[in-house]
Amino acid sequence: MTYDTTIAEQMNRYSVIPSLADILRESVKEKVTRIVLAVFRNLIVKPQDPQIARENCIQMVQCKVMEQLVKLTQKDYQHDEDIYNNIKYLTVKLQNTVQYLCSFEYYSSEVKSGRMEWSPVHKSEKFWRENADRLNDDNYELLKILIRLLHSSKDSLVLSVACHDLGQYVSHYILGRRVLETLKVKEELLLLLSHPNPNVKHQALHTI
Repeated sequence: MTYDTTIAEQMNRYSVIPSLADILRESVKEKVTRIVLAVFRNLIVKPQDPQIARENCIQMVQCKVMEQLVKLTQKDYQHDEDIYNNIKYLTVKLQNTVQYLCSFEYYSSEVKSGRMEWSPVHKSEKFWRENADRLNDDNYELLKILIRLLHSSKDSLVLSVACHDLGQYVSHYILGRRVLETLKVKEELLLLLSHPNPNVKHQALHTI
């Protein structure tokens, strides 16, 4: 499907990259590795909009595809030209992406992937001071994703980080409390006060 330009430009809306990154990490089948790498390459090559291709690269970096590429280079894939060439291509592209990646782009990609963890930006006072108001962009897209994660995620780490980030938004954006009241986040936070994980409860309480 990703050989089609139109489809390739829309794939990043549906969490395809995180799912494929998991498959690449877990599968031992060579044919599966070959297809996943080909899809990743298509998601960079096929989109006509360079910003979409860049966002796809960022999400691959965030989903730790580079680490998997390093492991794959330790295997003898020179007999398989497709795998060998795609490993080389993706390695160069993702290394270039890391070199020019700004913190907010990485943060945005992490939120959109739904794979939240305690990467350095979350606890950086400087990051929130400079970027909290950018969570208002595109009709509060990132805020809405964070709130949706509070409702849908079963991962305690994701819930903890999402609660923390909403608290940072309120702390660093003067109208943040009003915005979150409009988006009705308090109800979700109150439900998390009974979560079995103590860190989730702590972060939810702090944000409330």
